[in-house]
Amino acid sequence: MDIRIYNKTTSKIDSIVVFFYICLIFIGFISINSATSVVNQKLYSFSPIAIKQLIWIAGAFIIVLSIVFSNIVVIDYFAYGFYAIAIALNVAVLFLGKEVSGAKSWFGYGGIGIQPSEFAKIATALALAKFLGTYGIRFQGFKNIFICFMIFLLPMAIILIQNDTGSALVFMAFFLVLYREDLPGFILLAAVWFLVLSILRIMSEANGISSFYGYGILLGLASMVVLFFRKDKEIVKIIILVAVLSSLFYTVVGTVYQQILQPYQRDRIELILGLKEDNKGVGFNLQQSKIAIGAGEFWGRGYMQGSQTKMGFVPAQHTDFIFDTIGEEWGFVGVLIFLLIFFGMLIRVVILAERQSTIFGRVLGYSLASVLFVHLVINIGMTIGLIPVIGIPLPFVSFGGSSLWAFTLFLFIFLRVDQVRK
Repeated sequence: MDIRIYNKTTSKIDSIVVFFYICLIFIGFISINSATSVVNQKLYSFSPIAIKQLIWIAGAFIIVLSIVFSNIVVIDYFAYGFYAIAIALNVAVLFLGKEVSGAKSWFGYGGIGIQPSEFAKIATALALAKFLGTYGIRFQGFKNIFICFMIFLLPMAIILIQNDTGSALVFMAFFLVLYREDLPGFILLAAVWFLVLSILRIMSEANGISSFYGYGILLGLASMVVLFFRKDKEIVKIIILVAVLSSLFYTVVGTVYQQILQPYQRDRIELILGLKEDNKGVGFNLQQSKIAIGAGEFWGRGYMQGSQTKMGFVPAQHTDFIFDTIGEEWGFVGVLIFLLIFFGMLIRVVILAERQSTIFGRVLGYSLASVLFVHLVINIGMTIGLIPVIGIPLPFVSFGGSSLWAFTLFLFIFLRVDQVRK
């Protein structure tokens, strides 16, 4: 096994990452307090939601202390067990959970809710690290590649059934992890190709263009390539296989788009792709978000001085749109400092991942960095109109216990693994 069966530390918990973590927690708290405070609220007073966030933060520090003083061997031994529990909880929430914003992905009691999909990310990272690290198999053979994909595609599929598209998409971050572990380049190329096909099919559906045109283009492209490589039978077979798979995928995308996605989800996608304009309906959030960020200009309007923030023009501003508060109140300078802190953490995590003496530690570190990066890109992307508004928190900053606790658990488990590296 990769992780040594002892609890002796070789160093202290990395103080640089801890510093960035505390900075992000602080930025999140003051932003949440500003976004949920009333007009003329005093600087030293807190809103009820901010006080609730303080409780979540206190719980996060309890998690930190629990991990710091834990026996690291438990993490390695029970990696698959954690994964099985996470899968079971995400299945159970389909039957026992409550529906929030169209997604049935929460266990709720009173005013407290826990979202198991947040904890599925760390469980998936642990299982993937365990599988790749136990025998050092990496990507030798189709069977091992298939198992690696299933480790993160299974929870992703379950979360999609919960209708939580944002959380499900985050699991694509594990592609980046596997690419670091020598994922064959053609698989990454295939992923890009299927993404292009998805966009083309969505655009054709939105514009009422018959799907037969798409099939015709695929057939034409395949025929030209086959004609060019007709003397090489192996390449011809591969091209035919790719054409068949592309046609099947093209069909599935059309079916999912028309029959599975909800109308508001289709509207959001079409809005981002520029296929429609709607500043009163589904586009209202996005329009107000852009106004709030733009209003900050260079220096920002000052803490608790943002008109968009104080007047509540941006829905869900203390959760998914918390970045708007940073942009409006602290301006370009504040956003730049925030991004430097966040990317500072990401770069430091990658450095720690590269210095690991085990595959388990390296995969876990890259999983953490990749998931954080994808969360950041999607969250900020949807606030500025580059990505559909799918609802995903900004790590350590957005309001909520599930996200904060899950990312805290993820971060400090990796730091604990780094602490006892050989």
